[in-house]
Amino acid sequence: MSGYKVIHAVDETLRHLLWSAMKIDPTISDSNILGSSDDKRISFEPPFRLIQDTEPDNNYLSLFLYRIVENPDMKNRSLEQKNGNLLQYPPLSLNLFYLVTPLIKGQSSSENAHKLLSKAMQIFYDNAIVTGAAIQGSPPDKPEELRIIFNPISLEDITKLWSSSMRPYHLSVSYEVKVIYIDSERETEAEQVRRKHIEFKQVTKT
Repeated sequence: MSGYKVIHAVDETLRHLLWSAMKIDPTISDSNILGSSDDKRISFEPPFRLIQDTEPDNNYLSLFLYRIVENPDMKNRSLEQKNGNLLQYPPLSLNLFYLVTPLIKGQSSSENAHKLLSKAMQIFYDNAIVTGAAIQGSPPDKPEELRIIFNPISLEDITKLWSSSMRPYHLSVSYEVKVIYIDSERETEAEQVRRKHIEFKQVTKT
């Protein structure tokens, strides 16, 4: 899961996690909220692109990746020995930030949007640590772990996100997903330590 396609793999992991629980919930799978046909109503598009004028063109749950930062705890790690004198640079370690927005058209839109959002938050809360086969694209011989963390942002910051799109604000929450690794393709050679010389010397006081 640590190739350059890892961000897309995280997208699909979150969508699979949400859809697996939502499609069997009779309230959420009702046609007035998400429906039960497929998982494409959980969209990676920015919520602003799913809205025509003031209303969404259909019912969606938007998982918009709006920010990526380098994980500060994983910086400055040592190079890893690959084989012989060959050393590989450590992977790039990232934290991803998603804006989660329910978009419901028609009557009772606010009521149904609140149901959809609270269901999504329940699923993320119950699956705060994702491991093993639940991570899409993760090789079985390389176990990894994702942590899903509720990440409140200020009303001012979230309003800036919406105002930049020239669309009316819709209730949204933010989640942080970490740690995501992208393997480096940089390698370097280094001489191995062939012999150590340790010398002891007695010092006498005068």
